[in-house]
Amino acid sequence: MSFSADVKKELAAAKNGCSFCLGATLYGMLLYGKCVQGNKILFSTESDDAAELFATRVIEMTGAILTIHEPESGKRPFYMVTVEDSRDVSRLIDQFELHDIAWDKGTLNRRFFPNPCCMEAFLRGVYLACGSMSDPQKEYHLEFRAPNEALAQALCALLLENNLHFKVTSRAGQMIVYAKESAQIEDTLTRIGAVHSTMSLMNLKIEKEMRNQVNRVTNCETANIEKTVNAAFAQVQKIKYIKDTVGFDSLPIPLQEAALLRLANPDATLSELCCLSGRTVSRSGMNHRLSRLSKIADELRESFEE
Repeated sequence: MSFSADVKKELAAAKNGCSFCLGATLYGMLLYGKCVQGNKILFSTESDDAAELFATRVIEMTGAILTIHEPESGKRPFYMVTVEDSRDVSRLIDQFELHDIAWDKGTLNRRFFPNPCCMEAFLRGVYLACGSMSDPQKEYHLEFRAPNEALAQALCALLLENNLHFKVTSRAGQMIVYAKESAQIEDTLTRIGAVHSTMSLMNLKIEKEMRNQVNRVTNCETANIEKTVNAAFAQVQKIKYIKDTVGFDSLPIPLQEAALLRLANPDATLSELCCLSGRTVSRSGMNHRLSRLSKIADELRESFEE
């Protein structure tokens, strides 16, 4: 099951705050599911939990006769809940004021969510009707596919009232209300009742940040190792050049010792060379001696070329 499906499963099982919340959730599903289809009510979804909740709410509030169409075996899950009796359809439209003007003007009738808990229940219904989430392992993205631009703008304004900052765009002829910031998504899921999903999202975020930090440290260490190896290789080549041209006897004793240590330990770091020297020289002192050897080699090569 996908993360988005888990969110809907949790929302469908969420507890209501007051008696008005039942109607608020159903109102959100009816309005943003654009369920009035001619002379019937049709709610379609890929979530069996959302379909079951819609059917339960309709029966509880209106006693309407409905039909649940389950997906055919082997095909993509797609559930449809229909109310076809004309009297039941009219009663639902009148009860929730779902006439054409409600969609055309993007009107949100706030009498259906008079309390803060009812507003959250309404947003929960909206998400169950047209909301979805991307896999947070890949990206942070939560969106609502609104029926039209008016309802998209109305939803965006309602979310903003609750300090939830979303944007509106269009995609393939559909109006999308979306958020990409993980903090906004976490706040939204918590507000509409998906607390466990929020915790899962936060844990995934922590794991991702830890993996990224480990990768950064590993990359940094790898770069440092490569830098050390390249520097040591260059030092070995120059020390060999001194040995093959003027020999080590021409060098001061400290430089002779450093040259022999580096030749014998071409992969060692400066700190390791200091330990091998019996700690008779500091790290900065060892670095100075090797730099001096490199400079001598450069001067020798220049003089011989001349």
